[in-house]
Formats: sequence, structure tokens, C-alpha cells
Amino acid sequence: MTIAVPGSLGLADEDVRGVLALARASVSGVRFEVRPEQIELHTATPHSREARLACGVALLNVRLALQGHGIRPLVTLLPGPSANDAAAAIRLGGYQEPSPDVLALLHALRTNRRTWTTFPEPAAWRGLLSRAAEVERAWLHVKNGAELVLCTFTQGACAEIRAGQAMQRVILTAGTVGFCVSPAHDPVSPAALRADLRPLLGNTVVPQVVLRLGTATDTD
Repeated sequence: MTIAVPGSLGLADEDVRGVLALARASVSGVRFEVRPEQIELHTATPHSREARLACGVALLNVRLALQGHGIRPLVTLLPGPSANDAAAAIRLGGYQEPSPDVLALLHALRTNRRTWTTFPEPAAWRGLLSRAAEVERAWLHVKNGAELVLCTFTQGACAEIRAGQAMQRVILTAGTVGFCVSPAHDPVSPAALRADLRPLLGNTVVPQVVLRLGTATDTD
């Protein structure tokens, strides 16, 4: 049975369903409320850091999907009662043809292929992934040859949602050039990360997520 989804942001209901399908890729625990003037993202457990990171991943996905339709999304984090206390709300911010970078990220999101079999050289990824993090107002610290720490410049709920967006953009950006980045299987608490990295980073940034470079096999 097809679930009825209203049109939103000038898109027909069928297009909105496609946007939400892409938004849900690789993430769970995020609920969408679709209204004619905005799309809201809600978390099942609003006080959970993990839920806010997942919301950031879904938010980046829906932003890319909307950009693929030529829509420039206008995002408000934690908009309050005006959006039913959503974690994020997206409104129409105008129209713009999708850039080649957006199209490449969308392709990585849609295909989700895992065909990487070689480990990338540092020169192939450092600048590329650092710039991807910076687009989302985050910063990437290279801890060692295969481990990256994604940091934000502030802490709190909004920073955690931004970290989720930055993490997803870094992962997808790596996919566009054929190698794998993924969250660490054994996540470290932000407090432990902060204590570990303070001698190197001081108190200027807040460590949020550990990412790892690696190889993988095709899952299609």
C-alpha cells in the first residue's frame, strides 16, 4: 500500500515521496512531517545524541534530494513551536540548478555501492574530505593514517545535528571518488575523545564522531 504524502515546497506528492525515500537511506529513527510550506524532521528520542546525529544524516540526504529537484533548501535547526518542536525544518529558499558536486553526491547516495578494494593514499582524500566537512561548518582532524575525527566548533544539540550532516557529506564525498569512509564500529564518547585530543586541539573544537577509512566489497 502506498502511503499518502502531500505535496510540499512546490513539489508534487510523488516527488516528495521520492525525496523522503532518499532521505531515509542509511538512517533510521527519524520521522518526517510533510506540510505544504515545510518538511519537518523529528527524532523518536529528542534528548539522545545518537538520534541527533542520525537526524543530521537524514537532513543532509533530504537537502541533496531537494537540490536534485532544483530546490534550494532553507534549513532551521531546532525551530521550536513553529515546527512542532522538530529537530529541523526545511522551507523553500528559492530555485537553483543542481551543481555537478550535488549530482555526484546524489549518485553516491542512490547507488550506495561498496566496490572499494584498495586503500587510498593520503593525497587522494585529505583535502577533499576536509572541504566536505567544512561545507557543513565542521572540521576534520586526521588522528592517524586510517582514523579521522569529525569536530564541530560548538557543542550542544545543534552542533550534533550539524555533525551528522558533515559525517554524511564526508561519507558520500568519499564514495564519489571510489573509496570508503564509515563510522567507527566501536564509538568513543565525546568526553573521552575530548580528553584524548585536548593536547593536540586544545579547547577550540569539539570532537563528535570517529570515522575510519577502509576497503569494502560490493554489496549489490
